[in-house]
Formats: sequence, structure tokens, C-alpha cells
Amino acid sequence: MIEGLLEDDILLQSIFEESNLTKTQLDSLLLAFQYKIKGYSLNEIVKMRDSGPVSKGSYLRTLGQAQSNFRGSLYTLLLVVYLGILDTSTVADFVALSDRLSSLKDMDIPEDTVNEIRAIIDEIGDRITADKVL
Repeated sequence: MIEGLLEDDILLQSIFEESNLTKTQLDSLLLAFQYKIKGYSLNEIVKMRDSGPVSKGSYLRTLGQAQSNFRGSLYTLLLVVYLGILDTSTVADFVALSDRLSSLKDMDIPEDTVNEIRAIIDEIGDRITADKVL
């Protein structure tokens, strides 16, 4: 499932490359999200992985890893906000960027726009790690 999406979307490729998920984990997470909502059974979902049919155990293991990585990312975000490392203006910038990404989905995005988005993400990261301050 993720292979086709990555091939067709350079913005998705760019964001994915910097994420904490492997392709297999993201594929499992997407399948769980998309097909569980549509009422597919676990037996049907395990046959849809990009790598081909896998055992239920293998699928559930990589799904669990994806969920754990995602949950860890949320906790990390909350941790840096709680400690004051990430301020509310940076959170607002991140939300604005998220809104912008939603509006760009399913569009043919020029590489300049992808680079601009990466620069914004890097700037937010630099604010958090104080790289631009030092």
C-alpha cells in the first residue's frame, strides 16, 4: 500500500524519510487504519501488505512497532512542551504547517515547495535544539 503512495508523492517521500517509521511499519499502520474502518478482517488485511501476504503474527508485530513509535513521538512532543523546550508559537507554526500539508495532499507538488516545507520543519527542529541560537 505505501509503495504506490511513496512513488506518486514526493512530499510524502520527503516526510517519510525523516520519520521514525520503517516502510513495513507504515504499511502495516496504513492497512490497519484504512481497512479496519472499512470492516476488513485481519485475515484479509495480512494479504494486502506490499511485501505480499504475511502471517498474522508478523503483521501484528510490525503494527505494534509502528504504534509504539508513533506513541513515542507523541510523548516526545508533549515532553518538550512540558519542559518548555518547545513554546506555543512553535506549536502554532507546526499546526499551520500541518494545515498547509493537508491542503497540498493529492496535488502535484513542485520540488521547490517540498524543499520549502523541509526548511520549515528544519527551522522548527533548530528552535527546539537551539542550533540557530548557539
